Amino acid sequence: MDVQEAVENLIASNREGPHWDFKREHHENKAELLHDILCLANSVTKSNKYLIFGVTDPNEGCEIKGVGSNNRRTQNDIIDFLRSKHFAGDIRPEVELQHLSVRGKEIDVLIILDRREKPYYLKQDYRHNGTIVRAHHIYARNIDTNTPIDSSAELLKIEAMWLERFGFDLQPAQRMQDLLRHPEQWEKDIGNNPIAYHRNFPEYQIQFGEPERFTEVYSFFYPNEKSYFKETSFRYLNTELFREQFIYCDEMRIDLCAPKIGCIRINQREIWYHFYEMDSRLGAFLQFVTDGTLNFHSRVGEAAFVVFQNRQQRTDFEEYVRSNVHLLDRIPDDSGAQAVNERIERHGEYFIFDPVELVKLKTLFLKWRDEQ
Repeated sequence: MDVQEAVENLIASNREGPHWDFKREHHENKAELLHDILCLANSVTKSNKYLIFGVTDPNEGCEIKGVGSNNRRTQNDIIDFLRSKHFAGDIRPEVELQHLSVRGKEIDVLIILDRREKPYYLKQDYRHNGTIVRAHHIYARNIDTNTPIDSSAELLKIEAMWLERFGFDLQPAQRMQDLLRHPEQWEKDIGNNPIAYHRNFPEYQIQFGEPERFTEVYSFFYPNEKSYFKETSFRYLNTELFREQFIYCDEMRIDLCAPKIGCIRINQREIWYHFYEMDSRLGAFLQFVTDGTLNFHSRVGEAAFVVFQNRQQRTDFEEYVRSNVHLLDRIPDDSGAQAVNERIERHGEYFIFDPVELVKLKTLFLKWRDEQ
């Protein structure tokens, strides 16, 4: 569900809730704005939070009024505002501002992204026009009501926030995925030791199998096409949680993990490609094996993998390609990709992937992503 549809559904519900709040207009008092952001950001509901401007509260019927110019802020205004505040641990909410048209009226939606970094709170008071957001007070949202600005949330809600931050609310497989996103916290030496373990939670371990030779189209994007994979078991105590494939490319010069395969079908045409979705388990493993760099470059070669934020972004991009395939075809052929094709032919290999088209698709994706 996109933001437009989500917000329209929230307005139609004719009420406020644990992850959304309506405001007739933008805040005049910045302390009140900060308080509202903190309350929503600390909500433990598993979804993004919405502060919706230009809609009255339920007492006035959730009427769409639209936003005027008074106190209207841009995304940069709000990000700079949050960046200037003294948050504990310098951990602050991550936000996006979108402008929507609903029933002919323009409204603003401040999206507070759901992150596992709760609780967010200040280490210094913030005061504006006599209103004070208190340091070391943890604000939250109880159904449709914010914690009063001079109070702290109830203990059980605060405990739930800390449990989320430290991952104790997760099942072991989810917890493993969360831990993989912090490779610096692991003890690992993949080339020499078949077991990696988390330093703080050593019951979470990764077992790497013996290397086996394989060849894929992306093997030929590197100077040496020799590639290897290791079956990899992710374990909690003595239980296997899941498996993925760890891979070496360029004769063990670069560590990666096996990507997913995608296909964009346009009439009788098929455009095959390799991808990762970063919010997935495989995306977490990619962060682990690349030490968070997401770098596919080795010496003078780099595979043409497409890295999506999530499944929705992949779906949106594939639809964009279907509607704009002429833009893909206009991209000049890459000489390096043509050389890859020639190497594949010399080795007598055949793949459903076209190296030239792989590079074009990645180029188009990067341009499309940067324009969003």
